[in-house]
Amino acid sequence: LATSPGADPVFVEQFRRLAAVLHSAQAASGIRVLMVTSATPEDGKTLTSLNLSLVLSESYGRRVLLIDADLRRPSLGKAAELTGAPGLSDALKAPVDRKLAVVPVTPMLTLLPAGRPTPDPMSALTSPRMRQILQEAAAHFDWVILDAPPMGPLADASLLAEMADAAIFVIRAGRTQHSAVKKAIDALGSE
Repeated sequence: LATSPGADPVFVEQFRRLAAVLHSAQAASGIRVLMVTSATPEDGKTLTSLNLSLVLSESYGRRVLLIDADLRRPSLGKAAELTGAPGLSDALKAPVDRKLAVVPVTPMLTLLPAGRPTPDPMSALTSPRMRQILQEAAAHFDWVILDAPPMGPLADASLLAEMADAAIFVIRAGRTQHSAVKKAIDALGSE
């Protein structure tokens, strides 16, 4: 992690540079909801989401809500040892609005885990409740970072892209195929 005492300084500086770009973009255009996605699974989007959230919250002193928005294959909850804990999917499926099961990670960083995995999150992701959650989060936090599913195989990330102000596209050097990147960027660019 970028905030670990023994973290590689070059690694940490890359996240600080990215945070600086986002800080400037926010000042210029007011973006608050940022989606982090990739072309294929295991490209590093969750690692990027988590480290970017840590740097924005700790180095910049910004209030950050990190949302695990991959409702099919959640991973942030596992990293925070919250496997099986209620989260976004539970709130979206609930018959009545209820308080979100957010978890404070640091004084400035809060996590909304995905909750229980669901094989078909389409209706939940397109629900008015999802839009309401993001609108309320953007009103209470300086940054809302969505750790989204990959753009490639499923429509989930495309649906989330419609609700985000901006997106970061993660590519794993030497692994992610150019054709997959092109296809995913084309899909993201059409949103």
